[in-house]
Amino acid sequence: MIKDVVIPRLGSSDESDEVKILRWVKQVGEHVQKGEALLEVETDKVSVEIEAPESGKLAQVLATEGEVVKFNSIVATIDQSD
Repeated sequence: MIKDVVIPRLGSSDESDEVKILRWVKQVGEHVQKGEALLEVETDKVSVEIEAPESGKLAQVLATEGEVVKFNSIVATIDQSD
C-alpha cells in the first residue's frame, strides 16, 4: 500500500499558505518509522520537521530541497508493502 506524505498546516490561518523544503532527512529507498523525522520545512516564522505518517520505505520524493509548496501538497510517498 502506498501512503502519501502531505504537508500539514503548521500555524494560524493568518500566516503564509506555503512552506519551503529545507532538507530531506531520509532518502528514496530508506526505511522510515511512523513518527520519525522525514523532512524539514520552513515557514515565514519557523523551521519544522515533518514526521513520517506511516512506517515503510520512502518510495518517491515529489518536492526537492529549496522548492516552495502549499500546505496539503503531496511531497512524497511511502511504500508500506513488505
